[in-house]
Amino acid sequence: MEKELEKIGAEPQVYEAGFHIVPTVAEGDLGVQVTAVRDIIESARGRMIADEYPKHMDLAYPMVKIAANKRVTFHSSYFGWMKFEAEPKGARAIDIALKQNASIIRFILIKTVRENTMVPKKVLQQKRTEGSEHVKESVAEKPVLTEEELDKTIEDLVIS
Repeated sequence: MEKELEKIGAEPQVYEAGFHIVPTVAEGDLGVQVTAVRDIIESARGRMIADEYPKHMDLAYPMVKIAANKRVTFHSSYFGWMKFEAEPKGARAIDIALKQNASIIRFILIKTVRENTMVPKKVLQQKRTEGSEHVKESVAEKPVLTEEELDKTIEDLVIS
């Protein structure tokens, strides 16, 4: 693994970490967990670019985490993300530290770009409604032919 990291180089790259925090954490203590994740990133010489404070959400499917030799199933979590810049070696250290954090059910660490890639919800909803109206218009504009007109059109095409 070290040889692969040496090939990549020591140039800082932009990463994003998305994480699910266990729902058993009290909302008052949620800031402590977020600070712990931020400290992990900063201890690996990562520089924060953007983040979103975790919000409570129901999960699409149950997630299982083994902690203290017990299997615990979660149906909800607090989901948040952080975008940061770090060297590849630092990203590897962040990955290892997040795996060891008992308060994180699951996380993803990806390489990304510095620019904001999120689409505002209003724009997305507006495009959907415009697209559905367009489909309705195109269906209404089709000409309706009787069987006689259709037969005549086919004969004209065959004769030509």
